[in-house]
Amino acid sequence: MESALFIKKIRKYGIISFLVPLITINACFLIFNFLGSVTLYTNINWSEKKIELSFDEYTRKQSNTTNHGALNCPKYEYDIVYIAHDNQKLRLPFQHFYRVDSATWEKFYLLKKNFLENNKIKTVLYEQNEVINNECIKNHEIIYKLATNFNFFHKIIVKSKIDNITGFSKVKNPYIHGEVSISRTARYYPAIIFFKFFIILSSVFLFLYWKNNLNLFNNLKNKNVLNNFSKKFFYLGILSCIFLILHASLLGLDIDSKFFQKMRRLIIILFIIFESTAQIFLTINILKFKNKIKKYIFPLVLYIKVIFVSVIFLTTLISFGILAAGDPSTEFKHILEWNYFSFLLLFYLLSSLLWKVKNPVHTPEGV
Repeated sequence: MESALFIKKIRKYGIISFLVPLITINACFLIFNFLGSVTLYTNINWSEKKIELSFDEYTRKQSNTTNHGALNCPKYEYDIVYIAHDNQKLRLPFQHFYRVDSATWEKFYLLKKNFLENNKIKTVLYEQNEVINNECIKNHEIIYKLATNFNFFHKIIVKSKIDNITGFSKVKNPYIHGEVSISRTARYYPAIIFFKFFIILSSVFLFLYWKNNLNLFNNLKNKNVLNNFSKKFFYLGILSCIFLILHASLLGLDIDSKFFQKMRRLIIILFIIFESTAQIFLTINILKFKNKIKKYIFPLVLYIKVIFVSVIFLTTLISFGILAAGDPSTEFKHILEWNYFSFLLLFYLLSSLLWKVKNPVHTPEGV
């Protein structure tokens, strides 16, 4: 029967619509975190514990990014020491330089700036200690093997770091700490390619999900199992797909315009509204006809789904209220974003579990 075919498709596209975007955003986070924990180094002999360069040679190596790479790196952390012609020295914990808070970073920056301005530098000394350098991929066996055996993997690391010098950072868990937004983890190469492709692909699967739900309801109506039903869920679902595609397509475009920024914000808000309301209207339809389609569904999953969409509805209202009326921290916004979107995807998992796989034998009402 056609209804069995539509149910199989709903189950298939439901599980895909749950997994693909969830894997995508978390893969972007892992890429962002990995690139934030890897540093490029100048091409010098890092097997030496102490490396002293003339200031001119040091300046050339720092400015020439073609000599930067991830494979030739110091296995141990080191200090960088600026030595003036009068033998005055400035020692900076270079490996910690980019990990400190803004106040400490500013202090280091001013020390270095003042020293270079007030002294004629003779040489620069790199001095390693006994602490393992976690930003050197030699200390990450699997990553190091990938980078040494697959040249394209190393090239991706180098290109992404050079193109986005301050774009990446080491973070713990954005679901709990909110250190970074979803869009920032997906904004830079190579994650942006991965994100755009799979989010747009997810939109296609979402379209197929909503279309097959509509096909199933039409099929059940034609078999006189259902009376007239609302098609609002389908139209709202299609609109959510369109705005999701727009969001993915515009991400990463560097347009310095307040109108563009507001438009991007409006697009993601409209996606949320259409997506959540589509879920609500679909669940209302199923709940309305639950007695007539009970042979096609698992009632317990339906009740769980009703609770789920109710929670989504209340969460959406409360979230918009907090964002509109309050002044939440950036971290709070990020925590809300990661958890909300991941939780929203559970709807499709529940949809996959709702419908029965086997085709029931339809018994007309009253028999």
